[in-house]
Amino acid sequence: MKIQKDEIKAVGLTLLYEPDGSKDPAVDIVLVHGLGGHPVRSWRCFDEGQTPTPITPTHPSSTRGKRLKKPPPTAHLRRTNSEPLLREEDGFVGRSRSLLRKASFKSSSRLRLAELPDQLNETLSTDVYWPLDFLPQSCPNARIFTWGYHTLVVDKKPLCLQGDIFAHASEFLLELATTRAALGTQARPLVFVAHSTGGVVVKEILRLADLERDGPLKDVLLSTSAVVFLGSPHRATEYSSLGGAVASMASEMLSVDIDDPVLSQLCGANSVELELGRQTFIRQWNEYNFRVQTFQESVIPAFADADEWSAATMRRLASFIGDPREKAATIGALHNSIAKFWSMEDAGYHALVAFLADAVRNEEDRRHVPDSKETDCLAALVRPPLSLADSYPTALYPGTCLWLYDLYDFQTWHNRSGPNKNNILWIRGESGCGKTVLLTSLRRRLRRQWGPACASIISVTADDHDRETAPGLSSANQRASLATVYRSLLGQLFLQDPDLRTALLALYDQSRADQGAFDDNQVVSFFSDYYINQAIKTPTRRTFILVEIPHEAGSLYVGELLGHLSRLAQNSEFSICVTSAHHPEIELKNMISIPMHVRNTDDILCFVNLNLMAEWEERNRTVMMVGRKAGGVFLWAEIVVNILNAAILEGATQELIEYTLEEVPGDLYGLYEWMLGTLNEKERAEALVLFQWVMLAAEPIRLNDLFIAVRLTDPNSSEMYQKSGPYMALDVGSPFSMRDLRQLRNSEITSDTPSQFHRWVRTRSIGLLEAKSDGNESLGLQRVQPIHCSVRSFFLSRRGFACLAPTMSCTPSSLTTTDLIDISHYTILRACLTYLNMRDFESLNQSPKSSPITKSPPFLKLETHLRPLSTVTTQRQLITSSYPFLQYAVSNLLLHLLSPTYFRYFLPQNELFLTLSANKFRLWKRWTSLLGTYDPEEIIALHTKTGSKTRGLMSPVYGARFRLERVLRKLGGLSAAAVKAKNEEKRDGKVRKKPGKFGRQGKGIMSPVTPILPASRLWKGDGREKVWKPVVSGQRFMLPEELVLDLPGGGEGWGQMSPIKLGTPGPLHVGLAV
Repeated sequence: MKIQKDEIKAVGLTLLYEPDGSKDPAVDIVLVHGLGGHPVRSWRCFDEGQTPTPITPTHPSSTRGKRLKKPPPTAHLRRTNSEPLLREEDGFVGRSRSLLRKASFKSSSRLRLAELPDQLNETLSTDVYWPLDFLPQSCPNARIFTWGYHTLVVDKKPLCLQGDIFAHASEFLLELATTRAALGTQARPLVFVAHSTGGVVVKEILRLADLERDGPLKDVLLSTSAVVFLGSPHRATEYSSLGGAVASMASEMLSVDIDDPVLSQLCGANSVELELGRQTFIRQWNEYNFRVQTFQESVIPAFADADEWSAATMRRLASFIGDPREKAATIGALHNSIAKFWSMEDAGYHALVAFLADAVRNEEDRRHVPDSKETDCLAALVRPPLSLADSYPTALYPGTCLWLYDLYDFQTWHNRSGPNKNNILWIRGESGCGKTVLLTSLRRRLRRQWGPACASIISVTADDHDRETAPGLSSANQRASLATVYRSLLGQLFLQDPDLRTALLALYDQSRADQGAFDDNQVVSFFSDYYINQAIKTPTRRTFILVEIPHEAGSLYVGELLGHLSRLAQNSEFSICVTSAHHPEIELKNMISIPMHVRNTDDILCFVNLNLMAEWEERNRTVMMVGRKAGGVFLWAEIVVNILNAAILEGATQELIEYTLEEVPGDLYGLYEWMLGTLNEKERAEALVLFQWVMLAAEPIRLNDLFIAVRLTDPNSSEMYQKSGPYMALDVGSPFSMRDLRQLRNSEITSDTPSQFHRWVRTRSIGLLEAKSDGNESLGLQRVQPIHCSVRSFFLSRRGFACLAPTMSCTPSSLTTTDLIDISHYTILRACLTYLNMRDFESLNQSPKSSPITKSPPFLKLETHLRPLSTVTTQRQLITSSYPFLQYAVSNLLLHLLSPTYFRYFLPQNELFLTLSANKFRLWKRWTSLLGTYDPEEIIALHTKTGSKTRGLMSPVYGARFRLERVLRKLGGLSAAAVKAKNEEKRDGKVRKKPGKFGRQGKGIMSPVTPILPASRLWKGDGREKVWKPVVSGQRFMLPEELVLDLPGGGEGWGQMSPIKLGTPGPLHVGLAV
């Protein structure tokens, strides 16, 4: 929709063009003229056969375009647009002044050009108004406005008692904000095009908007995407001050004397606002990162008067900002015609519209909606979140975290000014000093301040990728963890960086092992070798990247990650903040280092003073004692204050409180040990089971699942390990039901409701564990996790599980940290197998009857590999969601099987086969039915896909994958063969004579070439009679003449023991345990 030229208002804001259709315009382009201009005539070009004005890339050349004609100032009383209102000879000067006075206070007055036939003294053969004639074609997805104001001039002298240029800017800001708010487009990006002193108006409205806290006026600044200056004054020159340059441009446009004191007042030549606007604009350019383009006049006419030549030169030099980021261009025209273009082929118009079209395109890219291929590429890059968005509490206490925003280094980083604008803000400190809370405070502040400006705030949490390893990372896990960070970072930049999308799509089209996901090595190589080594430009004006590195990450990992992020900051406009452990050994350039544990002393004292319940006279001494002993660790002070408050409520005196403070260890790990030391032997055993599950679970476990898991776990795991060794994990025992579970194990846990069990968890963990919700979830569905990452680090080190380990004589004192963690995994694996073996799941063993319409489930087929039907999938999801802990046991069975070091290198194939195949393949059928596939290849692929926690455990380094595949293939083959034979017997009514031959079908560990060693009575739940001893490399075993297996039943007689001869007995040399 375009309006007619005669509908343009001379004063106020006029909408010239709006795109038709339902598509929302990308930007609003607003044209602002200077003193002496007009919303039409400042941009309108008229001539008779004029040649194009060339763009001059360097200093003025000898080539000059013909100066555009302007109507001569024949009237003595004129508006700011320099057009005559009424000639003096008409005799209506008094009336015209009265009408003009009314018009000056009514911004809605209209100047209809067609109704003033005597205003122009020449007839135009060519009349081009490029904002209407050309710009809608060049930028069809932009809404175009023009704004006008006027100044009274009599006999080439401006009148007093009228608004100056800053008053006009205030009116403009109010009208622009009101109009956009009324149309509901206050957040739409803004592009200003200013001519001459109109640049002063634009700077002033941005300065005034910056003074606002929020609201529509503030939105004008936050929405500013780009500013174009056409011959606008920016700085002082060797010829004149900034005020002199502004006065010279106003004098040129108004055709008045430059030394007129009224002119100096109207243009603010001597006003402090002029310099404030210049300084504020430079700061805003850095802080809000909008785009700026300046155009200078390149035609310097050979005036006979040296003063006129000097004034033209001064105007040209003053239109250069002088910032290193500025890319100024020149247009071959004089000052009053630099904003007039006679055709779309004009070189000056080409330069201007190229910048405007690029600004519109950037905003369209920022709102980019991915297509199907881009969605698939993004899914291959980004992994779904595994747990809570914020893993640990981020409560902010009043008066804390404010010290950061007063630091000069932070302000220069935040405002992108000075030498720190491309540096990384590195907040580092000891564990528990409050880095996560401070980063949360910063994130909230940035969202509150930059959210209306459509800034991008990217949060990335680095994962150590191996929750059982502490405290350092192996090289493989380190690379995987780097890939996790880069995946998250690239995924969040994917939609706002067109060049990144193009590069990732090209990488996505390349062939790889898993077409549905990028490999970790691909991601790390792409990020470190390609993306961060090139200039990065995104349409988003400000991008903040907040990276949280876990405290237990090693220095090599932190150093490599910081090095890559430093290069990213140097080659982009991103503001990057990183939090990590202190790591004093790391020294990198381009870093703003803030030692958190040194700076937060005042925050700790403020917290203790507000929360300590002591009321004695020397209370301040107690507060100072806590603050000094905390050593900058906020979490230590928080825990100790809670302990002291509990003692004060029980009547503790000041002397007892101060004595307790002296006894409490000053370090965080020592405090945890001191707290766990208050538990008795029985409570420590229960706490050990509880912490085993929370610390070593594959994901934060839900409260209902944890209740079942604790009941399933044998509290005497150390005794079982001493007796059976690693094979304790596969000694499932006899099946029982849910009803029997409460009486069999951990019956002392009498909690019947989630709230009661939650209180038990808080008590046994002495407050180190808590339940946190993903959203609006009930208590039973909330996930149990440590109160802080330092608790996890404490337990994954020797100090955690060691202080809870039983002190009985049967527990070896030589157990290492790895041994303690491995025993915990054996215990967890045994609990998972015990749960799958319960009598409540007997229906999963029954093969559903096939019908002509409904096909049998896939695990009933021997050779046909069909994916589960949607109805089967729905039933499987219904079953796993109906029983607590069932989904976890099915999904993470292999994880806990391969996590122990011994099983990773020496997978007990025979024991595993016998456990899963016992009782007619009960455990195998249940597990594969709930898993969704019985095919060994699909099972392995499911657990080795990108993002799976078991992928690293199946590395060829360990050899567990090959051995596990052998077991799975034989289980699948024998199970399917047994079911097939049973179906054939029912169909033919025959009984097979030699059921033992099924043991020789297929390739796998049951073939004569690869025999299985016997393991007596393991599947019967009686435990091992012999004491476990580690397998020694090179040990020789003797095969028996016959290996007895309990084959699955296919009718009567199938459950009996049938001998299978494996060949002549003889020695077998074993390199690794089979």
